[in-house]
Parts: sequence; C-alpha cells; structure tokens
Amino acid sequence: MRKITIATLTAIGIAAAYATPASAGVIDYAATNYTGGSCKHGLYTGNIGSGCNRRYSFQDGTTFSYDTDAQTATLTGTAINRAGQVATLDLNFSSFLETIDGTNFEYKNGGGNFNPVTDTPDIDFFTTGSGTITIDGAVYTVNPNDPFAGNTTLQYGYGANDKNKNFGGSAWLNILNPHGHKVRHWDINFNLDKIPSEVSEPGALGLLGLAVGGLWAGTRRRRKKLAA
Repeated sequence: MRKITIATLTAIGIAAAYATPASAGVIDYAATNYTGGSCKHGLYTGNIGSGCNRRYSFQDGTTFSYDTDAQTATLTGTAINRAGQVATLDLNFSSFLETIDGTNFEYKNGGGNFNPVTDTPDIDFFTTGSGTITIDGAVYTVNPNDPFAGNTTLQYGYGANDKNKNFGGSAWLNILNPHGHKVRHWDINFNLDKIPSEVSEPGALGLLGLAVGGLWAGTRRRRKKLAA
C-alpha cells in the first residue's frame, strides 16, 4: 500500500486552500432605510401611490452585494409601505467608476446633511443599471436605455446615501410601468452594514489545518496498530 506522508497531506491542504470559490470577492451588506423624515423609507415610487404610501420600508434580508472581481453589484429584497403593499427588488448595477471626475456624470445630492465641499466623500459609482421592482404582481422595469435620471449614477460608499453621512447608497431610477411607459423617476436611499462571512478566510484555513492534522493522526494510529 502506498504510504500517505505528512507532506502529501500538507500539499492537499494547501491546494484546497487555494481552490477558493468564485464568490470569494463578493461583499454582502444589509441594506436599511435612510434615517430621518416623517416617512422613513428605502424606496420611493415617484407618482405611483400617494403620500407615505409612496415610501416603502426595506425589510430584513434586503441585501446589497458588491462583486469586487467583476465590479458589479445587486440590490435584492423586499420593502413594504404603510398600506401593506410589498415591493420586491431585483436590481443589477455595472460599469463601475471609482470617480466621476472628468465624466458627464454628477454627484447626486438630494438635500441631505452631507456636503461634498466640506466633507470628504469616499464614493464609488455604477453607471449602468437594470432589473425590476414588482409591486402586487405589477412589474416595473428600470429603463434599459436610460437607467438613471439626469446625469446621475448609483452611488455607493460614505456620502453616497443622498440623505446622510452614513455608509450607504442611492440612485434615481428611470422606471417603465408594466405597459412600457415612462413614469416619474423612483428613488432608492439606504444605509449599509457589512454582513460578516460565515467562515472567514483564516477560519477556513484553520479548519483545513485541523483536517490535515486529523488525517495524519489517523494514519499514525493505523501504523502503530499494525506494528503491535
């Protein structure tokens, strides 16, 4: 029988450690409502609805995910208004920019307490958007030919919320109704909190080390038993 040496086991462990999944570069954030205002919300539906029923509150499980390798992002989850209507968000963002200096895009400041002149923004931008927001079975679509109102983008980072200085994001979305007709743009404004990974990379390497050690110990016991 071919012997399994500690060097072989170590090599297996190292190879497994470097065989990282494709999602290793994805950072997940819990997306929550911006703070302030009488009708707190994460989604504002323009002229669809009335009063506070245009404002939808993000629910637990709403997630903003940033793929640092592909430089794309998604916003998925649900939001509910005071009338109990549920909006399901399935939005995608791409065409990443670290700065909009020298481009035709503008910083989106909707009157929040962040001042881009006196405060220091740390913002990234996604200039392309797509996806849907479904409310009571009616599917509203981000305009694929012109996803953002004005010369804006999806903003992501410190000072990007459009309503406060928190780490978050915001966008003015150009929306098509279920009949394909344009409606007044919708807003998304949200704070972001990083969701801890279930097993961090050092933890995963530690588990690999335990596995290698366990295999080595088992091999050693078997050798002792055969020698007895």
